[in-house]
Amino acid sequence: MPTLILKQKITKGYDHWLAAFDGAEGLRSSKYGIKTIYRGQDVNDNDTIHVVMYTPNMDVIQEHMENEAELIASAGGNTDPETMSMSIASD
Repeated sequence: MPTLILKQKITKGYDHWLAAFDGAEGLRSSKYGIKTIYRGQDVNDNDTIHVVMYTPNMDVIQEHMENEAELIASAGGNTDPETMSMSIASD
């Protein structure tokens, strides 16, 4: 199972993003099989978040980002790959 390591700027503040992100955990898990391992805020930049997730495959992440783009945007995130740093690691 690939591990996705994500770093991204957010636009609506960390508390708002965190509530929305945590609120969508059930959706990510049940609909896409994505499991969050870690999510947090950069200590040097309050508007940068870091997320580590297990995903069944990278196509699932792409599908999630496309299907849930409105939800992600309402949380202050952005689904444009140019706005984020993403690394993929294996077990």
